[in-house]
Amino acid sequence: GARKRVLEGNVSFLEILTRVYKRPQMLAINMESLRAQTDPDWQQTYLVDNVGRGINWSCENMAAHAPDLVGEYIWCLDDDDMCTSPTLVADLKIIVAEHDPDVIMVKMDHGKAVLPGPDTWGDEPVYGQIGVSAYIVRRSLWQAHAGALVPGWYGSDYSLINSIFGNNP
Repeated sequence: GARKRVLEGNVSFLEILTRVYKRPQMLAINMESLRAQTDPDWQQTYLVDNVGRGINWSCENMAAHAPDLVGEYIWCLDDDDMCTSPTLVADLKIIVAEHDPDVIMVKMDHGKAVLPGPDTWGDEPVYGQIGVSAYIVRRSLWQAHAGALVPGWYGSDYSLINSIFGNNP
């Protein structure tokens, strides 16, 4: 059977990490897409870069923040991405109740392409065909593998999920 959740304080089922960099219009769209959720059992945590330190700092910051994560599941949805399903949290709860997975893969549309693409959907992650918004991970697993976020490498989303799946890049 599925594990029972014990909520303490403001702990949410889904914690959404949003890396933010001086894109207020995109962030507003991101936030609006989340406010459309039919199930309110989520929280959004902002990792803000007001200086412009880029992907290097972004990956270091996500790894450094890992011990502070509190949601049962973690999903990274950057400020230039949006949630396309208003029932995402409700649907995730059903999946968790039925299967108790460590990782839930989802398709992401970040404006350039839908990832994972049709040639790689259902397979193990492929570099260039995965994005950090394409997977939702149990908090303990995210925390255990946060060190796989490679500072300065744009493909750190691949490194993280590859590490979780137990693969060598």
